[in-house]
Amino acid sequence: MIDDDFNQAVEQLRTSLSYGDQQIVATMEKVKGRYLKTEWDDELLRRFTALLRTVVTRHMVKGSPIGDRRREARALVVVGEAGTGKTESLNRLFLTHPSLPGYGQLGSRCPLATVTVPAPCTLKTLGMGILQALGYPLARDLKEHLIWARIHEQLPRAGVLLLHLDEMHNLTDGANVGQLANIRKALKGLMVSREWPVGLIISGLPGLVPEMQEIDEIRRRGRFLRVPLLNLPDDLELVEKVIKGLATIGGLEVREDVDSSMAPRLIHAALYRFGVMVELLHEAIELAVSTGAPLDSEHFAIAYTDRTGCSAPMNPFVAANWADLDCSLVLVNESSRVPSLSDDLPKGSKMRRTQRKRGTER
Repeated sequence: MIDDDFNQAVEQLRTSLSYGDQQIVATMEKVKGRYLKTEWDDELLRRFTALLRTVVTRHMVKGSPIGDRRREARALVVVGEAGTGKTESLNRLFLTHPSLPGYGQLGSRCPLATVTVPAPCTLKTLGMGILQALGYPLARDLKEHLIWARIHEQLPRAGVLLLHLDEMHNLTDGANVGQLANIRKALKGLMVSREWPVGLIISGLPGLVPEMQEIDEIRRRGRFLRVPLLNLPDDLELVEKVIKGLATIGGLEVREDVDSSMAPRLIHAALYRFGVMVELLHEAIELAVSTGAPLDSEHFAIAYTDRTGCSAPMNPFVAANWADLDCSLVLVNESSRVPSLSDDLPKGSKMRRTQRKRGTER
């Protein structure tokens, strides 16, 4: 019901936009709808498939299965910096995997359920979220141990054999020794249950790794995978193809050599994070689509300024010393080494006009 109300509200707002804006929205839906697969997706699929095999492996004695017993399940721990695209990659994997029909739909009996761990979070809050994902929202307040007992009751009824806990660092960050012990017991209980062992996919920030390694059951039963950062110059060809490919989907021409000249700057501007790189590119493409002009360097420069509020000396798409800039900063006007902007800013560009105006105001 809530989803229907939300969709209706969004559609009402969409129809209130001008025809031109609706056309831009439609174009950007196509651009943003293109999933950009990398070699890391193949590695993620390999690790996930290995986890699936552990879930269905029976307990054997002398070559014969012991009833319907399964061996203890395992955990796959996926970590990456914010903006690397780990959540998007996991979501696409789950939505497209043939073993997970109906993923994300309540009542589908999909063997995998996802819970996004809120911030801040306690073990009790997490338990309530898991019950809701299993289609069993609590009607009244229960103590923590009763909530987790209810989870073990509901997992078989929902047919869930795999549980994805996203943003898990929200639970473990700052947890004291006693809280970590309770987290350890809860996760272990899911994986080693004699009646219904559950495989875990745990994802979050890199700081999650030492926190998970503190939990003996995760360290022993877990497999760890990190989303790699982009690399210069190794990933230049990949990013050039992404720039040209998404521009084509948006119906845009690309100024000569813009893809090759912008690729290293785009990687640096995105802090070498694939997901942030794609977001910046989307924003540059939307600027070009809105003006009907070919995609050029100025669209990237404006997109970066819109995102960070930084002035031209701190903008990696116009600064001569772009490789020396700290692109984690926002709302910064001067770099430690101020470049000559005359060679970097296109004549008559919006960035140049803005810079001149700021210069006269000082």
